[in-house]
Amino acid sequence: MTRQNAHLVIPPSPKGRLVIVHENRGLEDHIRNVANRFAALGYAVAAPDYLSPVGGSSTDFDDNIDRLKGVSRSDVADITRYWLNLLNEVVPSSKCAVLGYCWGGGVVNHCATELSEMDAGIMFYGTAPSDESIPRIKATLQLHYAENDDRINAGRDAYLAALSQAGVKHDAFIYAGAGHAFFNDTREDRHHAPSAALAFERVSSFLTEQLG
Repeated sequence: MTRQNAHLVIPPSPKGRLVIVHENRGLEDHIRNVANRFAALGYAVAAPDYLSPVGGSSTDFDDNIDRLKGVSRSDVADITRYWLNLLNEVVPSSKCAVLGYCWGGGVVNHCATELSEMDAGIMFYGTAPSDESIPRIKATLQLHYAENDDRINAGRDAYLAALSQAGVKHDAFIYAGAGHAFFNDTREDRHHAPSAALAFERVSSFLTEQLG
């Protein structure tokens, strides 16, 4: 495997493993800050650079978005598994979750269909996986959607119905007045502070329930 880079944060006596998947803009300071916030809650956190197979993230967001086209679904599953396994060396036999935003939300959905070791998945406004893969999901899911996000919401109801039909445990939340990428507090054009604060509380509670 290509050398893997990540923002890694290990608090004292961590109580579970969390991999955080960045937006299509690459691994940047916003995601590093998110990783730090969840590590402060007591989780061993890795925020991998999913652009590692194509040279790694740069400071040029447009370039990162373009180069992500060269990162396959197989790549993202392998990268996620790599970091879950590495964190397991730090917190042996602990439960684990994968959290992702935007492009990373789609990665969470995909990894839930491929990685049976996932205990929980937290998706923010990501694309749904293929219909035929949904019955393979073993993880419990928490799904966050923005009210004003037509592209993602076009597949939302069908995805939720398929999860229910497959017996996948999940909760879904829709944030009124918010748009795509509302959790990103570095983007004045997208950030919706009330929704972001509520979502953080919900994710924190979910992680406590699922990981301890």
